[in-house]
Amino acid sequence: TTLPPSSTTTSSTTSSTTTTTEPLATVSVDGDLPTGLDAEIAALLSWQADDRNDLPDVPDGLATHLATHPLNTSEKATATAATAEIDGGAIAVVEVETGDVLLAADEGTGWRIVGAKPSGGTPWYGEEPRMVMVLGSDARPGQDQQRLRADSIHIVTANPSEGTGTILGFPRDSWISSPYGSMKFTSLMAGRGPQVMVDKVVDTWDLPVEGYVVTGFVGFEDLMRQVGNLPITLPIAIPNQKDWVGWSAGSQTLSPQRTLEYSRTRKRVPGGDLTRSANQGLVMVAVLRVLQMNDIADAPEIVSVLLDHTWTSLTPTDLIQLAATIHTLEADEIENVVLPGDLGRAGAASVVRLTPKADEMLVDLADDGLLAGGSG
Repeated sequence: TTLPPSSTTTSSTTSSTTTTTEPLATVSVDGDLPTGLDAEIAALLSWQADDRNDLPDVPDGLATHLATHPLNTSEKATATAATAEIDGGAIAVVEVETGDVLLAADEGTGWRIVGAKPSGGTPWYGEEPRMVMVLGSDARPGQDQQRLRADSIHIVTANPSEGTGTILGFPRDSWISSPYGSMKFTSLMAGRGPQVMVDKVVDTWDLPVEGYVVTGFVGFEDLMRQVGNLPITLPIAIPNQKDWVGWSAGSQTLSPQRTLEYSRTRKRVPGGDLTRSANQGLVMVAVLRVLQMNDIADAPEIVSVLLDHTWTSLTPTDLIQLAATIHTLEADEIENVVLPGDLGRAGAASVVRLTPKADEMLVDLADDGLLAGGSG
């Protein structure tokens, strides 16, 4: 018996995988915008809509923030911009029809988005805390406003995401050491300029101060004319001075000239210069309240007016971020304090010697721009 030859059949099954690539989602932008700013907004919104798109040149902190607090996106977006040309470039606040707000600056290399407030979300207006030295020059008209003594010295901080901040005053006669010898803090700026004031607090207490703003008597009064009459509540009455009448305690409205006089007064006042420094902080908070009555779209114009009456080392990016920060702060949450010190003498000069508590406060401020325990 012969068996039939064996037959083997191999069945081969071939599988195929179909990959579908979705087209990139992009956003087009139109509206009343400066040349080039529309493209930057479109690039950012396109990245937000589809992260396969290239991320435009924005601060790292802003990109991180938008990853968890996204902007609204659609195929088309209409936006309007309020802009101002300033020294160093241009600044803008952009309002998108979806309710998102963007900050932009051009520092000579084209527009760049430098801040954002997503609709209904937490804003990002730069790394926190923001910290600036605000100086009032003792110079008279015709003198170099940046190279005479500093009549008022404050560190102003802000945390936009929390709505908090601090105004910390230095007594102008604080006795300090410096590369130029020991002297009153007020005298450090004389002949050297405001940057040495910043260097002093950065080098001594490691404060992350970004820069300075300086104004003089005339500039301050002119600036206050732009702000208008100032509603303010004064904690104590101040008696008549040699060149002007005093003030009663309580709620009142000060003219620009009276605001300047109040900010300058220290004689016949309990606490002298320490109280005057605190009073200057009160004026700053009162000005903040007035500025908050404006819309955020007014921020570029406010910066432009400020620069007409001040000198600053801050960049256009810093300035528009800080101007937008005004609208995030709760005025009642801002702590206005003056560093504690004891009256003493250095030779024939009357000085203020800062106490160890003052050093503790400055170290505390460096951490997050806030004071844990106040002035004590």
